[in-house]
Amino acid sequence: MTKQRKDKLKEYIAFDPLQIEGVKRRTLGDGTIGGKAKGFLYSKIILQGKSDEILTNVMFPQSYFIATSVYEEFLEKNGIYKILEESSQDLERTQRAIMEGNFSDYVNDFLKRVLSVMNCPLAIRSSSMLEDSVKYSFAGKYFTTFISNRGSEKERLQKLTDAIKQVYASTFGKNSVVYRKKHGLEDEKMAVIIQELFGKQRGDGFYPEIAGVGFSQNYRRFTERIRKEDGVVRMVFGLGTRSTGRGYARTFSLTNLELRPEGNNAQEIAKYSQETFDMLNLKTGKLESYNINERLDLIPYHRSFNRLCSLYSAAENMIKDIPPVITSLSAGEKLIFTFDRFPAYKPRFFSLMKYLFSVLEDAMGIAVDVEWAYEPEDPRFALIQVRPLSSLEEYRKVRIPEKIKKEDIILAGDRMLTNGMVQGIKYLVYVDHDEFHKSPDKYAIAREVGRVNETLAGERYILVGPGRWGSSNPVQGVPVNYNEICNCGVLIEVGIQRKRFTPELSYGTHFFANLELDGILYIPVFDSIETNIINFDWFRNASRKATGHRAVWIYEGEFDVYLDGDNMKGIILKK
Repeated sequence: MTKQRKDKLKEYIAFDPLQIEGVKRRTLGDGTIGGKAKGFLYSKIILQGKSDEILTNVMFPQSYFIATSVYEEFLEKNGIYKILEESSQDLERTQRAIMEGNFSDYVNDFLKRVLSVMNCPLAIRSSSMLEDSVKYSFAGKYFTTFISNRGSEKERLQKLTDAIKQVYASTFGKNSVVYRKKHGLEDEKMAVIIQELFGKQRGDGFYPEIAGVGFSQNYRRFTERIRKEDGVVRMVFGLGTRSTGRGYARTFSLTNLELRPEGNNAQEIAKYSQETFDMLNLKTGKLESYNINERLDLIPYHRSFNRLCSLYSAAENMIKDIPPVITSLSAGEKLIFTFDRFPAYKPRFFSLMKYLFSVLEDAMGIAVDVEWAYEPEDPRFALIQVRPLSSLEEYRKVRIPEKIKKEDIILAGDRMLTNGMVQGIKYLVYVDHDEFHKSPDKYAIAREVGRVNETLAGERYILVGPGRWGSSNPVQGVPVNYNEICNCGVLIEVGIQRKRFTPELSYGTHFFANLELDGILYIPVFDSIETNIINFDWFRNASRKATGHRAVWIYEGEFDVYLDGDNMKGIILKK
């Protein structure tokens, strides 16, 4: 890192948004308004100081802030500190007490004033003291929720206070507590952002047409044809909640907008394209998910729907342009969000992303991670969040040993690799794909992995399993939580084509953010790719130890892991 970048990073770290009068007027309490608010406001100041034409349609959603002193007073007022002293491990009791707690009158008065000027749907976002810092991301650990903000003043206030308490309660979620413990973090305090939800009402739903995340550096390239420095964008239809999970989204590398992680095969593209989207249901007031094939009624609200969506015919194994009017689908046909025509439709969008990456990375002295939402028909672009994107990738170069016996290779892959090396690992934990596939209770397997993870605390063990670790859909992979795999040092996702277990090669999810900052090495390995290796004979015949579930095994020995991200080669060896 150059001296200039170090100096700018120091400026960003020292930035205190509460020193700005306009921010103070929108803030209740003192202390801090947290890392998420800091990144948002810093980027707002930087970009509003620019006069470049590319920023003409960029906006920052109206926001109010509740500082950490309000959180501390709430915990004291409602006896939460006392509960923590009596039983700090009883997280459910702590969270329940928070949800049953009450705010002081001055807090309710402030919230009433906020609601008097914000009549739109709202996003209630966590912004803790430690969150989104240079060192710690807490990606996906704390809570963001949405409210329709409809009804009487009393009903709206009740929904808002409940949402804020949900954010407070997430401070004591299992994953949050485990993450803080792993990193030796004890003194956490929660602030909250009350933010205008960007989008439009469409039928019974409220959502932006497109949303997603973007990264100024692409540390996990899916092909050597991509330049790390060009950045990457992950895009979904509907609310951006889908872009940070392990579901399907369109990934655009700014090096080449036509490249896809899944290649050019129509069937593969259809498999990895988004169908399910999220919206805030204005009738129920809840965040709800729908498959676009079941919500054809929403298509008329999108004049350029054919620029975002395509028609896949299984019978022909073809991806086609959709007709001007869609009222029904034939057997074997389905709509998929490929975004194939989007670059030609809105090339300015990608010019804007390049501009934002360059300006914000230069201003903060570090790579950046941005969340955004977009209404291309207006057009309006909302910058929702900006945070530092830390990685050790550029500081470590790895050379794989030249002379390796083939029988010593357990696994080898050549996709989505950073640089990293761990030698002398004692344990390898393996989830057998056959047993996992036929098990009627896949969550039981996840819980057993969690138990093993706890017994191996202090060991940087290797964890190998089918499909996607942490998938919300157990058909796609082992549905573990962060706290159930947090002690591993190397994570391998095995793709088994005949069982339809497939790692997802999309950088930009909360899952990958946690890997980056926890220093966990990651390798996807596919049985359908000739250059990849899965030594099934070794897994079947090597000495192993049983656990509490027949799908989960522990191998003890001495293992070395080499990841050469520059040359896209990764290998796990047994000694």
